[in-house]
Amino acid sequence: MFEDTVVVVTGAASGIGRRTAIEFAGQGAKVVVADIDGSGGTDLVAELKAAGHEALFVRTDLTVEADCRELIAATVETFGRVDVLVNNAGIEISTPLHEMPEQEWDRLLDTNLKSMFLCSKHALREMIKARSGAIVNVCSVGGLVAWPGIAAYNATKGGVLMLTRSIAADYAPYNIRANCVCPSIIDTPMTDAAVDNDPAVKAEKAKLNPIGRMGTPEDVANAILFLASAKSSFTTGAALAVDGGYTAV
Repeated sequence: MFEDTVVVVTGAASGIGRRTAIEFAGQGAKVVVADIDGSGGTDLVAELKAAGHEALFVRTDLTVEADCRELIAATVETFGRVDVLVNNAGIEISTPLHEMPEQEWDRLLDTNLKSMFLCSKHALREMIKARSGAIVNVCSVGGLVAWPGIAAYNATKGGVLMLTRSIAADYAPYNIRANCVCPSIIDTPMTDAAVDNDPAVKAEKAKLNPIGRMGTPEDVANAILFLASAKSSFTTGAALAVDGGYTAV
């Protein structure tokens, strides 16, 4: 489905990003792995190349514009263009709003929202030249409803949703589409860290999804690939809930 397609995935060293990169590569894409985690990113690219795929790792601090500019430049230098950008990188901080230090607020905004602006800014310049492209942003159900106890995180994801819709509206004349996926509770290293790797807490969290289980990184990756593919060519500005029914009740 993605033969000869050049795909950039941010936050690809683990979790949803890692699975997404693997799925794209398995469908024939040339994958650029972007992450601040040098070890995880290098290991993933080595794994992809060992399986016969074309891949590149670019160590990137996604909160720094010079790094994001270099990420896109390295992609174009190596593979000639940027067809798909998956803005996946993100963090969660659960400090109550009335106790949150300003530095934590800034870190959340920089990682979850500013990074998507910076990567999209430089990828869009290449997509405009080609008059083609797809951007898929990893949002959250926290961008659709107020997830209890994480107001700052919700604020960043609400920003992601509106950034996605704005890109969709502004760049449709260039045949560039932008959509986002909104996962609920997904079984990732970030979730493990949030619950201190406690199986009992994870089991309780899973019950919040009406479908009765946590989502998997593959569940989200499959939705991302759909939104990046020609099968969704008339879909732009959409927010696809990948949430086991969380937002349905």
